Amino acid sequence: MSSHPTNSTSNKSVADGTCILDDGRRIAYDICGAKNGHPVFHLHGWPGARTEVSLFALQAAELGARIIAIDRPGIGLSTPQPRRTVLDHALDIRKVAKHLGLKEYSVMGVSGGGQYALACAFMIPPEELRSVALVCGQGPVEISLRGMKFGNQIVVRGFQYCPSFIRVLMHRVSWTLKLLNMDRMSNGRILEHVQTLDRWNLLGVPEMDRKVMANPDTMLAVITSVREHFRQGVDGCLEEGRITTSHLGFDLRDIKRNLRLWYGREDTDVPAAIGEEIARQLGENATLRLEDATHLSLVIDYQRPILQDLLDAAGYRRVAIAED
Repeated sequence: MSSHPTNSTSNKSVADGTCILDDGRRIAYDICGAKNGHPVFHLHGWPGARTEVSLFALQAAELGARIIAIDRPGIGLSTPQPRRTVLDHALDIRKVAKHLGLKEYSVMGVSGGGQYALACAFMIPPEELRSVALVCGQGPVEISLRGMKFGNQIVVRGFQYCPSFIRVLMHRVSWTLKLLNMDRMSNGRILEHVQTLDRWNLLGVPEMDRKVMANPDTMLAVITSVREHFRQGVDGCLEEGRITTSHLGFDLRDIKRNLRLWYGREDTDVPAAIGEEIARQLGENATLRLEDATHLSLVIDYQRPILQDLLDAAGYRRVAIAED
């Protein structure tokens, strides 16, 4: 493996670093937080990308976490890996950790990163992977979609039973956005358009999420992450959909370690019922936290307790170190 470090830019056309794996694939990553802190791999949502990690930068720095976010294959600046599985990505994470010289680290799977966090918990030895958290994380496809909003259910069932329709739909949407020159518009310009919209309630966006979306810095980070997700086109997103609606390749009952599960009672994207079922299957290996939060508000408003709990579970105690 070799490294090609780069410098971050505002439009994130380059990554903080890249790792070339033995099979020639490139994995891109961004890093934020405390330079000498406990390493935490951030597994981004769907659609999302490594740039999503910027949302956690301030809290990570204050708590002593060094967060490493990597683009999954075919997303952002990472090379595609056709027919990959969640277990394949757990192997990639181990390789990136070795590349960075990490002997111990934690994993935090947010939303669409939940299944990948479960795979890490199953595959990576506990002496290496010190703690694992799912933050409104997606679980196995076999879990009921009870409580999930209708639009999300259509997407999930579409990938399960009619993936060709979803593929055509996404290509049509991509074509329409290009027709409107959205692909050439700056993130700042898109943010200006978003800020003029007072229709979030008409789109069914909960009030708590609307408050989060009213923050321009948060929205800019979200816009950047979503656009980076589609940097290589729609194929990476379609592959994520296939993986999300496929069997994990292992049973949750075979995970023999504690997982920290954070879910929002008002979340209709990844409803609390999913977290409750994951906890039921994990049994004594689950620590479930249900908060009065929605999808976005859980990720944004509960960052500090989530990160602190993850660090505590890893046995990390911060020592005052002068950061460069």
